[in-house]
Amino acid sequence: MNTPNDSTPDDSVGGAGFDAAFDLDEELNIVAGHLNAQHARLVDLTVTMIANPRAWRGPGVHTPELFLAWRTGLSTQRARQIVAIANRVSELPHCIDAFRRGELAVDQMFAIAKRAPWWIDHEICDLGRMLTVSQLSRTLATYPFPDHPHPDTPPAEPAEPAAVDPAVDPAVDPGAADPAAAKQTPAGPTPAEPAPKDKMWFGLGDDGRWRLQVETDALCGMTIENALREARDQLFQDGHPDIEWPDALREVCERSLATISEPARRDRYRTHIYLKTDGQCCDDRGFNLPDAIRQYITCDGLLTPTLIDGALPISIGRTGRMIPQRTRRLVILRDGGCAVPGCTQTHILEVHHIIHWENGGPTDTWNLIALCPHHHRMHHKGALGINGNADGGTVIFTDRNGDLLRPTGAKPKPPGAPPPPPPGRYAHPLGERLDTQHLHFPEPGTGRPTRAA
Repeated sequence: MNTPNDSTPDDSVGGAGFDAAFDLDEELNIVAGHLNAQHARLVDLTVTMIANPRAWRGPGVHTPELFLAWRTGLSTQRARQIVAIANRVSELPHCIDAFRRGELAVDQMFAIAKRAPWWIDHEICDLGRMLTVSQLSRTLATYPFPDHPHPDTPPAEPAEPAAVDPAVDPAVDPGAADPAAAKQTPAGPTPAEPAPKDKMWFGLGDDGRWRLQVETDALCGMTIENALREARDQLFQDGHPDIEWPDALREVCERSLATISEPARRDRYRTHIYLKTDGQCCDDRGFNLPDAIRQYITCDGLLTPTLIDGALPISIGRTGRMIPQRTRRLVILRDGGCAVPGCTQTHILEVHHIIHWENGGPTDTWNLIALCPHHHRMHHKGALGINGNADGGTVIFTDRNGDLLRPTGAKPKPPGAPPPPPPGRYAHPLGERLDTQHLHFPEPGTGRPTRAA
């Protein structure tokens, strides 16, 4: 494998001839340090933003993550990472200082902020500099951290003592054998810690690939795993030796869908693929699918023609208020999700009449738009204005004051000069093997040495 030092004089960097004095490693470290320091600055701004919600909260933007993504042009995933780090600034001061000096990357800092307890701030800061993001995430996810409350966490309020009925109070009952002991309330069982909340995310990424991520308790996870193993084994027994785990998951899903007996429900949960007039094939978000899928569904699939000017019109005018399924599918395909600027929801969408039906609005595609339930309710409460032609792409959204909502609030200012150098120096992770069984984090109160800030 070639390294930067193996380059030949014919190589080029930045379009210019190779300079023997050029140090690629050093240049990468400098750029990485600048990026890290600027991400840390964004985190500091986010801390200020979270502390002042009136400065950013408004129609269409009801969480810090949404505002940050809308205002800076970041992806929603990156904005969530920035907000997660900002929420841990006070608990991880040493890691945050290293982040500000440019010594930790934003992905390393997010892995720390996501799982590291407050009491390993020093240790994980030193270790984090040497580990890759995957090593850091795996280490923190598998280490059995005990729960130690933060010193600044206020103690729980003591429970109000229960009222005593003098008629049965042993202290005033001359027949009580031990009034002092009888007054003591027997200690009940210690309340158990609340179980972590189960999480699942699924959907299409920006690259058109569908992804699924599940985080659940062990029992539910083992049930899912056994179902996948059974489906994979059945496919293998049926003569498919090259079965992968995604094939097993699809088999489980197809078995579930095959049990639907109600025709209307079966049609609602049918997988719809769209064939365009130019021969392209796309999903319900408009991503083009490979030719192999197009050839497969046109060879053996249920085709429902939907013609703009043919015998099956998409728009039905004033003949009906309820939106036909074929019309609903095409409106959602056209909009690709909630059409309100800044909203990223692509699931559980509702189709809305721009001009209300009771005001003479037709059930035509130009008068229909996809909205998430939150923004649909906002509109009918008068907090969100929607006007225009949805087919022509001229829909205008306004807030309760009539101000225009823009698709993005990002206004990047081109730098007039390079940013100031960060105080620290970035050093890339070692990338070596990590044996986590030898890793130990000393707990508070165990006599660990005091370290300078």
